[in-house]
Amino acid sequence: PRIFLNSFCITFAYVLYVGWCFKEWEKHMSRQRVTRRNKSSPSNMKLPEIKSMKENKQRIVENSKYHEHFDNCELINSIFSPKETRRRNSLFRERAMRTISLTPGKLASLRGSINGSLNMVEPAGELDMDHVYVGFFDFLWAYTFIGPCSYFLWKKGTIILRLRDYLTRNGYINPIPCDYETMCATLLLEQTQAIHYYARTKPGSDRGNIAGFYFANFPYVDENCEYQVADLFAVEIDLDTKKLVNAKLDDLVLNASETTILLWFNTIAAQHVKLHATANWGLNLDETLEDVNPFFRRNSVVTVMYNFFGYSCFNGFMKIWADQGMVSEGWTSENQPFVQCVNHGIKDNVWQHSQIRELVKHSEFVHFVVNVRAIFLAEFAKYKHLFPGTDGEAMFVGTVLHSLEHSMMDWNLVDPLWLDVDDPRFGKMAEVGRVVKAGFVSDVPGLYFHKRFKGSGHPFYEAVYAKAAKINKKLADHMDTCIIK
Repeated sequence: PRIFLNSFCITFAYVLYVGWCFKEWEKHMSRQRVTRRNKSSPSNMKLPEIKSMKENKQRIVENSKYHEHFDNCELINSIFSPKETRRRNSLFRERAMRTISLTPGKLASLRGSINGSLNMVEPAGELDMDHVYVGFFDFLWAYTFIGPCSYFLWKKGTIILRLRDYLTRNGYINPIPCDYETMCATLLLEQTQAIHYYARTKPGSDRGNIAGFYFANFPYVDENCEYQVADLFAVEIDLDTKKLVNAKLDDLVLNASETTILLWFNTIAAQHVKLHATANWGLNLDETLEDVNPFFRRNSVVTVMYNFFGYSCFNGFMKIWADQGMVSEGWTSENQPFVQCVNHGIKDNVWQHSQIRELVKHSEFVHFVVNVRAIFLAEFAKYKHLFPGTDGEAMFVGTVLHSLEHSMMDWNLVDPLWLDVDDPRFGKMAEVGRVVKAGFVSDVPGLYFHKRFKGSGHPFYEAVYAKAAKINKKLADHMDTCIIK
């Protein structure tokens, strides 16, 4: 009788949960979104075009004119020649080009042009992180087998964070030491913020081997929890010592701790979200794919749902964290400063970053990504028939690049307490930065399905992994096949 009663209670509770999930699905998905077959879907169009280096250079130079601190910056006016890069990237784009239909194989000729072919001419005007429709049963599956695991991760992480913060503030434990000068260089070289590398000093320069990273129209949140946009955030590091040289935010000269806060917050609020948004062009939820490539279809469901969790649900947790004293009340305001920063990052799209190749010998992350991208797109061209309607470049971003950024973030910022919440200018950003590091960066526990390239059993993912592992096995072992953190 007790077993029966327990089973009944569990079943009844799950039925209630299913009912709540259905209401959430109706609220966010039913009649609110369309599939990628629909012409009104952003990802029905081609992936937004990369903004040119010339345009980015002009923007940086123009913004620097408003602030005296940049008058004598020798790196600002450096120029890169884009000709060879354009030629090389045109070859990559041919390999990555998606097919016209989301339907696999011979069915495409029967359904593709009649029932929602993709727009192969017009690029979308901007990236969009959360717009793809998911059917109710896929939605319920994600809320059953992913949602609780993700909730456990951030709940556990924030509890430990609060405890360690209390013990540190009251002198019961000592914080882990941090070399902030080195941390700044690491956050630039060993994460996707490396694309903001702009120029370096010439060989033999009296200044040494200095690299400049520039962020024009830089979004941040001030001491009053208000969304702001700086004209220019500039960071220079020594590539030999891998330490910070100097950093400036418009007219402010920053110390290493402040720079760390800004770099970390930019990662989570404006830079990393570009990867999430781009991934929507590298997936396919069409039910016809179930018989041809079910592993990829499940990966696509996971990616879409995690984008939904990250964009539509994340800001709703601010009230919980504010009530617990982890973040300030200003984060819960109607202005939604965090969401404003996220939207700024997404809408700013991605800038051409061919110059990143100059960092290959200075960055483990850049070296791996540059080489594996070529491998990925070459293999994608061979197996394109298994990925109808999928942009190979977007798929690379949503799998290899996204998962490795999470791993690097986790390894780089060892302790969330390194982010100084008491900083008078940037402490508010440190609050959210701590929460994200504690509960949203590392691998989600308890998942029953396979999520790695390694051991997937799928010919495409295994082929990419085998070659990537020869370059760097540690990083290759952490390549995920979907966005699942």
